Amino acid sequence: MLNPQLKQVAQHTYQSLFGCQPELCSFQESFYGWVVFLASPKGKVVVKFSKEVGRLAKEVSALSRLSTVMDCQIPRVLFFGREAGHDYLMLEWLDGVPAHTLPDDPKLIEAFREHYTDLLLSLHEHREALGFELAEDQYESCLIRAFEAWMQPVYRYVLSDGSPYSARLKDQFTQLWGRRAEILAPINTHSSFTHNDCHVGNVLFQPQTGRVAVLLDPLDAGFKHREFDVFLLDDVRPDLKLIERYHQKMPPAAGFTCRRWFLSLWQDAKHSRNIGWYDERWLLTKMAQFERAYAGA
Repeated sequence: MLNPQLKQVAQHTYQSLFGCQPELCSFQESFYGWVVFLASPKGKVVVKFSKEVGRLAKEVSALSRLSTVMDCQIPRVLFFGREAGHDYLMLEWLDGVPAHTLPDDPKLIEAFREHYTDLLLSLHEHREALGFELAEDQYESCLIRAFEAWMQPVYRYVLSDGSPYSARLKDQFTQLWGRRAEILAPINTHSSFTHNDCHVGNVLFQPQTGRVAVLLDPLDAGFKHREFDVFLLDDVRPDLKLIERYHQKMPPAAGFTCRRWFLSLWQDAKHSRNIGWYDERWLLTKMAQFERAYAGA
């Protein structure tokens, strides 16, 4: 019953804003919610519904901030509301092709790889002298303490009786938490503005040129460390070798391989706390990758 209800909300909102009934082009479930694509001669829009209360309010702010610093298109917010038990956001529908569908064309791949890493490097040059962002107008000069502030609620969730985490994974996350200062120490330096979910599943490209057209779906964007973006780059289409290209232009601090899996595991734990996602095999495999990197560091 959920799909028809959300479609109805999206179409009613479109009609209220544009004064006409739109055509329903597509309805898709995403990791954090549902997306409705609508169009009419008066305009094309994307309507996002969130599974997590408060998620889209953060996205409104993040999209606004990104639009001032990114040299590519960022969707413009047309409406933000709540109905049928869900926050929803109406955005302009920008043209582009999902980057995870990049064809196996060396010229297109090279153009995309070069342009996207340049865009991220430019984004990461935006720094905050006060340090790492905890909340609006609240900063911490030490990344390790900032990480603790960001992730202590997630850590408590992982260990709680109500979490789906197995005893084995709870023990492993306890060890992981105990190593946080050691692992983060090499990047306990200056902050950078980050998108925080910048894998290519959230990028559209221009099919004629391979260049980035649109950047979508920021997650908790703000002043963190650049590696909070970099570790995500190979999550989708690792064959594009975006991490490798980024590091050719900006060499990493010592211990990146270890931090990559460390940050990825905490990102997964955050997703689990936010919307209830859990995949035991996935997490155990990633934990083993971390342990191998940690042992070889």
